[in-house]
Amino acid sequence: MSGDGATEQAAEYVPEKVKKAEKKLEENPYDLDAWSILIREAQNQPIDKARKTYERLVAQFPSSGRFWKLYIEAEVTILFYFFLISASDGNCSIHCSDRKQIRNIAN
Repeated sequence: MSGDGATEQAAEYVPEKVKKAEKKLEENPYDLDAWSILIREAQNQPIDKARKTYERLVAQFPSSGRFWKLYIEAEVTILFYFFLISASDGNCSIHCSDRKQIRNIAN
């Protein structure tokens, strides 16, 4: 086993409330309070990390337009940021600090 995997796992912090919500979902996969915690956490993560939560959410509630909307908005938001970055590379219509924040969000 390589040290890289262990380092990556150790570096990824999972809040206690998220661990509790995951445990609740093991017992009851329809627990909306637990899903709300996971959704809030996903909304504060880059899409590449949040995508797994959104995919689980819409798999559990496939007919919920509200949950599909959350997932789609997260995906579209990142596309919008990429558009802003590419559009602003030619001219400086976005301040450099804003561009740096957008890149951080996109990564």
